[in-house]
Amino acid sequence: QVGTLSKAFGAVGGYVAGSRALIEFLYHRARPFLFSTSHPPSVTASCLAALDLLLEEPALIERLWENTRFFKAGLTAHGFDTGASASPITPVIVGDGARAMQFSDQLFAAGVFAQGIAFPTVKKDRARVRTIVSAAHTRAELQFALDTFGRVGRQMGIIA
Repeated sequence: QVGTLSKAFGAVGGYVAGSRALIEFLYHRARPFLFSTSHPPSVTASCLAALDLLLEEPALIERLWENTRFFKAGLTAHGFDTGASASPITPVIVGDGARAMQFSDQLFAAGVFAQGIAFPTVKKDRARVRTIVSAAHTRAELQFALDTFGRVGRQMGIIA
């Protein structure tokens, strides 16, 4: 199994879990591993602290999913295409790359950060802005973001 620590954990890096033979193989053959250095102790400590927090406060996970459901439902109600994401990372698919970047810029100017993503990261006709909610977001903050998405999306003709 491979995973990232840069999203839910708010850190950097990732992990690989596998058999001893697989890990030994990767130590000697995986080019990204060969040409990189290990994380400093501070990064490792922050990852462990994030994991401890999730284990000690499972209500954070439930709040994350409540916020995710609320935000996705709000985007859908506005008429945005959010694809089939099953995680708190929700794309708002715009299509054209330049338009996605302009959408991102206008959202930012209005107080909402949503990263524009275009080709070659995604298919040419599937450019988007990426949103990520957290357990720390309040309903008022999420509603502000939804209202802003709706207003800017209508101004740009992304939604009716």
